[in-house]
Amino acid sequence: MRTTPLHPVTDADHECPYCRERLDVRGWLIPGMRNLADMLCGRCGREFYGDLAAGQALYTPMLLEKAAGVVHDPHGVEWFAGWLRDSYARRTDDPVAFDVQERLRVTRPVVLLNCLDTLYGHSLLKLLNAQYHLGRHADVDLVVMVPSFLAWMVPDGVAQVWVVGLPLRRGTEWNEWLARQVRRRVEAFQQVSLSQALSHPRPDEVDIERFTRVKPFPLGEWDARLGRPTVTFIWRHDRPWRVTDDVPPPTRRGRLRRLLTPQPRPQGGQAELVSDLAEALRRDLPALDFAVVGLAEAGGRGDLPVWVKDMRRPKLGDDAERGWCDRYAASHVVVGVHGSNMLLPSAHAGGVVELIGPERWGNFTQDVLFRDTADCRETLFRYRFVDELTPPSALARLVELLLSKREDFRRLMNVL
Repeated sequence: MRTTPLHPVTDADHECPYCRERLDVRGWLIPGMRNLADMLCGRCGREFYGDLAAGQALYTPMLLEKAAGVVHDPHGVEWFAGWLRDSYARRTDDPVAFDVQERLRVTRPVVLLNCLDTLYGHSLLKLLNAQYHLGRHADVDLVVMVPSFLAWMVPDGVAQVWVVGLPLRRGTEWNEWLARQVRRRVEAFQQVSLSQALSHPRPDEVDIERFTRVKPFPLGEWDARLGRPTVTFIWRHDRPWRVTDDVPPPTRRGRLRRLLTPQPRPQGGQAELVSDLAEALRRDLPALDFAVVGLAEAGGRGDLPVWVKDMRRPKLGDDAERGWCDRYAASHVVVGVHGSNMLLPSAHAGGVVELIGPERWGNFTQDVLFRDTADCRETLFRYRFVDELTPPSALARLVELLLSKREDFRRLMNVL
């Protein structure tokens, strides 16, 4: 069922790191993105908070020693351990916005899906688990807790939505005030389980239209729409496309620091590369419709050819994201650098070309929501992954191949 018992009985399996005895579960606590069991060692008397089986903790659960604030991490995942250790050390009791939307009357056992996180992609991928529960569990009512920036994507059929005003920069926050609000709401129900919120739901369990209300690119109309070939570049100012390896390879600590607190790099180089890509495509495809979508710092306007549609915004907002999803769904191909910025584009567009560097090889495909995967050969044709140092001319050739040769490929491979 992909759930963990939460209330009135909590299920957690941890052992004392000192005594190697199974810890007793005394209760639970959800102070933010972390879902925790309140635990006691019956032999040594030490008290702990232990991760419940949900999200990343489904794979790498941690134990936090209450008295010392020490995190016991048997899996060696420092970034996940660090979030727990630091949030506990800096725990707060400050109120945050907490809006309860009651969409349906709760009459059955409840599944709580906690989508809070400090990374956009993590939050979004957690939310996509809602479809599994709505489709497979007709005997339960689903309650979804989301950061405010994802509220617009909560699908129909959810009984309640708890919208929490925590921005991403505070996503790891341990908030005692929020914990009390969650407890009060949970204990109002007779029986509650916690969604395991898989970090990467299966492609066949995600219909993105249920979340964004935007119908993806119609693959059956690929050739019919080539009268106006449509390509969209996904822009990131903090992880730009570059074709010279002038940045020294980051250390493990450096990679973690950049992941948690990305530092903007100069944008001029990326703008020039994107412009060259657009112009190279238009030379062979005069009717090309090319757009740039994504987050850009203020002052970046005017750095692209005037004929390119500049849909960049300085900050994320519901209206902007809805408009971007419409653009993705109109695109034969989306192009961008690896990252969570590719999740919604890949879910809506016809095809994907992703630029990925060695430091992200371990995260391969984690940022792509594949669609229409019935034939693996068709999938491999439409989803391409190339080195982040690929120059505009080579990238343009690849994009042109996807645009013009898809139907030939399908006939050759007997996919039709």
